[in-house]
Amino acid sequence: MIKELKHYKLTILLMLVLLPSFIAVSLLNYVVQRDSIREELITSSLPLVRDLIDWEISTRLQDPLLASSLMARDTFLIDWILDGEADPKRIERYLDAIRLEHGFDTAFFVSAKTLRYYTYQGVHKQIDTANAHDIWYYDFIDSGESVELDVDTDEVSAGKLTVFINYRVESSAGELLGVVGVGVEMSNIAALLQKTQRTYGRVVYMVDESGLVQAHSDMNIIEKRNIRTSLGIDRIADSILASKEDTLDTSYDGESGKVLLTSRYIPNIKWYIIVEQDESVSLQIVRVMLIRTILIGLIASVLALIISIRVVNKYNQNLKDSSRLDHLTRISNRMELDQKLLAEFASCKRNGGTFSILMIDLDNFKDINDTYGHIAGDETLIHFTKVVNALKRPTDIFGRWGGDEFLLVLPRTSGTEGVSIGNRLRSRIAGSDEFPSFMVTVSVGVAELKGNDTLESLLSRTDKALYKAKVAGKDQVYLQE
Repeated sequence: MIKELKHYKLTILLMLVLLPSFIAVSLLNYVVQRDSIREELITSSLPLVRDLIDWEISTRLQDPLLASSLMARDTFLIDWILDGEADPKRIERYLDAIRLEHGFDTAFFVSAKTLRYYTYQGVHKQIDTANAHDIWYYDFIDSGESVELDVDTDEVSAGKLTVFINYRVESSAGELLGVVGVGVEMSNIAALLQKTQRTYGRVVYMVDESGLVQAHSDMNIIEKRNIRTSLGIDRIADSILASKEDTLDTSYDGESGKVLLTSRYIPNIKWYIIVEQDESVSLQIVRVMLIRTILIGLIASVLALIISIRVVNKYNQNLKDSSRLDHLTRISNRMELDQKLLAEFASCKRNGGTFSILMIDLDNFKDINDTYGHIAGDETLIHFTKVVNALKRPTDIFGRWGGDEFLLVLPRTSGTEGVSIGNRLRSRIAGSDEFPSFMVTVSVGVAELKGNDTLESLLSRTDKALYKAKVAGKDQVYLQE
């Protein structure tokens, strides 16, 4: 029980040292990796995607912006307007040529004088302040800006969501003549954002100066969601919209955790490009690695515990064996023989019964050592113990008493039976071919426990029996009554 308690305490101690230490190291490694990933996302990865999209969008809108600018200064268009907008077919062909040459989805002109909406298909309508779909024109004129990007549905193309590049047309005297421009379907820009999102795992969208979403991979939220009223990002919306001069790298608490964000203002289109990354998605691999590391650590710790306990147990067993076994023959030593003899003696005195002791001595063992050397002597002792172990019963007690003397304790065995066993042993030793080239014989003294015996007196009688066997010429078995 004490031994089991000690092992239990050792196991607890090792667990208290190994497991918390390994978990602490794993958590520290996780924190370091998390901070490293967060830093890399904020300072490198997200800005890289932002700059890439900035370049892509600017490149895609550069041609429409340039085309609209050239159209607003085209003498053909201005002369046609000043000539009273005669022959609408001419402007129809002009707009269609612009559309086809550059691959635009639409091209248009709105006259400030007649309020006619000309397209590559002809006169579409006459705009009116009462028509909500025409408010863009009046807002743009009132703004005083020369160019504007406007996301709206295109009535000419069955309501497709389109990015219109509106450009003011003025005469050489500065008189407002109308608004000209081209349109690019929003699906093209949405496809670009979707591709970026799939490739880099980032959410990319664009908002105007009011915070209204103008471009997004999800076209259902374009011009319907505003970052000022969106949960989480609304807390930093003012900071985003105020950062026209510098890029902004920040974060906010979203619905599923922290969201890392970078933004930049694009002056030529007056939109902000925003790139977001859900931190939990980026850290998912690190979390999986943490769990995997902890599991591996637990397994390794358990194995280390098992190995440590087995090593300690082995060490304890070796210590125990060294204290009770003879170091050469690996049978019971004198100390253990004393304990077993005492236990057998006490059992017989308490419960009745008897036992016999055989004291065995190797004849002329000194001569073997002197003639053949101590190694041969040691081998003789080892071979001798193997022979005895093969002959003795499982209940018999066998051990080295000292030098070349051995005791064989035979429970529930009379002296006469002990003599018979001794003779079998003596004959087996004498005829054994397991010994070196010299002859080995043994002398055996036998004594049986009597009613008035003490353990000392029993051993004394056994010793006398052995002495008499030796005097009788050795290779003898003698019973002391």
